Amino acid sequence: MPVCPTCGSQQPDGAAFCDECGAKLEALLPAAPAARPPVQAPPTALATACPVCGRPVVPGEPFCNNCGAALGPGAPVSPPVGVAPAPTPAGTLTCSTCGAQLEPGSVFCDMCGASVSAAPVSSPPPVTPPPPVDQPGYPPVQTWPQPGYPPPPPEPQPGYTPTPGYPPFIPPYRGGGGGCLVIQGTNATLPFPPGKTEFFVGREDPVSGIFPDVDLTDHGGDEGGVSRQHARIFIQGNQVFIEDLNSTNYTHVNQQRLTPRQPHPLNNGDEVRLGRVKLNYYSA
Repeated sequence: MPVCPTCGSQQPDGAAFCDECGAKLEALLPAAPAARPPVQAPPTALATACPVCGRPVVPGEPFCNNCGAALGPGAPVSPPVGVAPAPTPAGTLTCSTCGAQLEPGSVFCDMCGASVSAAPVSSPPPVTPPPPVDQPGYPPVQTWPQPGYPPPPPEPQPGYTPTPGYPPFIPPYRGGGGGCLVIQGTNATLPFPPGKTEFFVGREDPVSGIFPDVDLTDHGGDEGGVSRQHARIFIQGNQVFIEDLNSTNYTHVNQQRLTPRQPHPLNNGDEVRLGRVKLNYYSA
């Protein structure tokens, strides 16, 4: 392998310039054979050779098909019909002047001596992610408030704490009897019996002959642990009271457990829990 006289680096056979410092290596190249008299060739024959690599080329081509060296002015010529160009390995560099392939780390072209600018290997174009596909239930549907749902009370009663997940509810009931109870989750309205100032809340039991004034059998009373005679509600003046009747699973008002047989006042919007059945009391 020839050695560059300027920087001392070894160069590949046939290199005309040092790929480290760009110095000409003409002095190290073997002497060219004596020129032969030109021979007239038919138009279709290969009549000339590349001055760099010595391979035969078609007359009129501007670049060598083997090494890419410039052969003269003119537009680039496509490869012959039926011959596919050799693929360039990924990550290799080519000379921007003559098109010759360069060894990794070359600073100057071996063939024409041009300076090599280490251009980065072209990366694939960025991939644009597709738009999100509509999924069932996406975007999430706002549960509250629903269209047409009545607005919350303008002035909540002191001490009233609504249950998380359940919005305030104003029942459509406007009859007498002191108000109504509204089942949470279904918004079923159970009005107080009209004309009565005292009535019972519980679960119907025809076998025992117990038929409460406000029956929770069809509102989760069985699975919710509601007793047959669970609580008593009565009215004194303008105040409504509730009293637990020694129920098995207790009575709660605003998450406060009531002492059996001790009346507790009810205010508009209070949460009442009989066993595991949750309701809200609303005044008429």
